Amino acid sequence: MSDDEEKLEAKGDYWEFEVDAELPDSITEDDEEDDSYQLRLEEAAGKIRWSYSTGGLGGSAPTIVGGTVVAGGDGDSVYAIDADSGAEQWVFETDDFVESTPTVVNGRVFVGSDDGHIYAIDADTGDEQWAFQTPRFIESSPTIAGNAVFVGGGDGSVYSLHAEMGRERWVVDTDGPIYASPTVTNSTVYIGSDDGHVYALSAASGEQRWTFETGGPVRSSPTVAGDTVFVGSGDGTLYALDAKWGDKRWEFATGDAINSSPTVAEGSVFVGSDDGALYAIDAASGDQGWYFETDGRVWSSPTVAGDNVYVGSNDGYVYAIDTTTGRRDWHSDTGDWVDTAPVVVNETVFVTSDNGTIYALGAGVRGSSVDSRVNLGTLSHHGGWAGDG
Repeated sequence: MSDDEEKLEAKGDYWEFEVDAELPDSITEDDEEDDSYQLRLEEAAGKIRWSYSTGGLGGSAPTIVGGTVVAGGDGDSVYAIDADSGAEQWVFETDDFVESTPTVVNGRVFVGSDDGHIYAIDADTGDEQWAFQTPRFIESSPTIAGNAVFVGGGDGSVYSLHAEMGRERWVVDTDGPIYASPTVTNSTVYIGSDDGHVYALSAASGEQRWTFETGGPVRSSPTVAGDTVFVGSGDGTLYALDAKWGDKRWEFATGDAINSSPTVAEGSVFVGSDDGALYAIDAASGDQGWYFETDGRVWSSPTVAGDNVYVGSNDGYVYAIDTTTGRRDWHSDTGDWVDTAPVVVNETVFVTSDNGTIYALGAGVRGSSVDSRVNLGTLSHHGGWAGDG
């Protein structure tokens, strides 16, 4: 079989969606024995449950906690929407675009804005609790660990703030603007910078534990699985690094820059590339398992739920791809680029398109996202993550 035939086979049969899909209610013990439940899930796969227009360009990935979807947009605002109905709950206005993805922990929404502020917002009311000013834009998405907020700034600094009052704990400077979001685990902050480096910093003090130099800007947010950090670079390479020392374990080259943030599930690393493909790579060896080709750059950061990995593409589609075979299960047209990260909660895929619309789509599988990125609270998450770090 030729390479082109393999690519066509991986794409599967073309599928169109209808709107206003009816999904089943929450699972009961009886449903576990009911084949009709799975059939209804499959029939609803990829179909729109609801959509919400922010009135601007799409800014950030959605986060879903307590039955509420929270996302930013280029309408200079943060939006809270009912996860079941798509009804607006509140809107919080900033003074510029909101391309940072919100993090929701302990009744607070933490988010950055291009106006240079990091905001803490009451998750129930949308009222501002505090705001911290930085010199430039904040497009990095905050990560919470314990009572600390960690986020990268357009001025090249990594900020750690007290979550309660927004006071500065420490600041560490890099030599380039930071678009990537931090991952915090085992008392260490992992983050990339446009200066081409990946940094490991003490969560308590900001002291540098190690740094790793790549051949391009690092806008991919690191993820951690076991004792390994996985991160992509603008040099087109996915790196696997020792989490404690920063030594390279393996590298995997794609055909273009990697701005997608990798995630790990069931022993595989899933990551998109500007070459238009989503890759599945063995987490231990760095060997390619499969790749799935789209018709646009894959800036979107994938998520895994059930037997599928979900990702957006700049061809305008959201894809559900079998994690084992790389075959497409379904895809849905949003009408514009999808460079944000989808997240799956209770059989529903939530994702933001570049036309400023937040979509809720039938996932076609039971459950919620289970991969490393979502479980670490990096670049969108759901209520299964508690922000413990």
